[in-house]
Amino acid sequence: MSCFPRLLPRLRALLFVFLEALALPARAALSGSLETRFQSDSHFDPGNYLEQWLTLDYRRRDENLSWSLLGNWGASGEESWMNLHRLFVEMRFLENSLSVRAGRFERIDAAGFYTLDGVDARWQADSGIRWNAFIGKPGRTESYVIPDRDEDVNSPDSKYLAGVSLSRIVTLNGFDKARLSLGARYHFSGMDAMKLDGGFSGTWSPGGDWQPVAMDASLVLDTRGGFIETFDAQASTRLDGKSQLWLRARRYDPPDRSATFQDRFYRYYARGWQMVLEAGYRQQMDARITWGGSLRGIARERGVEGAGLELSLNWQLHQGQWLQGRADWLGGDDEHTAGLYLGYQRPLNSRLLLEVNGALRDERSRLDGSRSVMAGEVRLDWMWTRDLHLSGMLELARSRGRLEDYDQLRFGLRLIYQLPARGAEDYR
Repeated sequence: MSCFPRLLPRLRALLFVFLEALALPARAALSGSLETRFQSDSHFDPGNYLEQWLTLDYRRRDENLSWSLLGNWGASGEESWMNLHRLFVEMRFLENSLSVRAGRFERIDAAGFYTLDGVDARWQADSGIRWNAFIGKPGRTESYVIPDRDEDVNSPDSKYLAGVSLSRIVTLNGFDKARLSLGARYHFSGMDAMKLDGGFSGTWSPGGDWQPVAMDASLVLDTRGGFIETFDAQASTRLDGKSQLWLRARRYDPPDRSATFQDRFYRYYARGWQMVLEAGYRQQMDARITWGGSLRGIARERGVEGAGLELSLNWQLHQGQWLQGRADWLGGDDEHTAGLYLGYQRPLNSRLLLEVNGALRDERSRLDGSRSVMAGEVRLDWMWTRDLHLSGMLELARSRGRLEDYDQLRFGLRLIYQLPARGAEDYR
């Protein structure tokens, strides 16, 4: 490929950082991995591509210092790329009750999963209150939605983001270890916006013969229009020792690309905002078989919406084998989707694991048209040595309908080498 010569200087720089890291004092703990990924796709661009990932994690206990690095370079027949996903330094103070992180790092909060180029400070007070303050420039990671974005999935409406949050255990009548959290985020340098978020988790004990109810809820309020941007509330309780009832309501914006085999071929995937109401039941029939079912209603910005149901079965066979089954149906207003999934997993020996998946899907949508999909996947995971892991994947898919019919063949390899850990402890 013509792009590979342009990658050599970047690769040399990456290896230089790696070699310099290995030269650190032995009293510091250093671990990491090298991961090579190759994928060939007969239908979707970029077709064939190769990526090399490097992960390094360093900790020095005597100085309460740590840093982490995650980067990759890759190339296809059309282009090459190099990304720095993580590079930060973290210091701990006041007997580890205060930590300050600076650089590029990942964050998971009410805004979603994203990277932040900036500073993050966390403090846990003796009273049990946890404080978090941060400021920086947000960025997109993998296929997740960047915070406060509009049409461009790679750029937010506001260039910078600052926020503060606190959480603490509260005492509420009838609740066991309830935790309450509150936060605020300010998006600025662009389309300025203030967003408030809150969360609650705890177990409610109604008393008497009633079983405890586990509860969890979170929401984000956009102050510009005074509306709830996202929310997720769920509750579950055990009816007896082997059965469980659960409820869930949420409004969310899914990732821009589906990731797993089930996401791509079994579950109906639609872009844009959607609200889902679900009620489900799960029962363990014996030590090996668990089944469940759920009813749900879905309202979407685009795509099929209406009411539906899903049935599931998990069956643990002999010698570590697993069999999984899923079936769902959703319909309304002369449109529907239906899916069937079967999965089988079996350890061939102590180091080799086989996984086989299959899915069927039929869709009828007034907006997107009709489509039927049939797909199958075979995966092998091999632990070659303690430090070297190899996995391979072969996927076949056939789609009919929509704008075009296509047959897809995907093949992938992933090789992971765990670098020898240095220092007093092996953090693997």
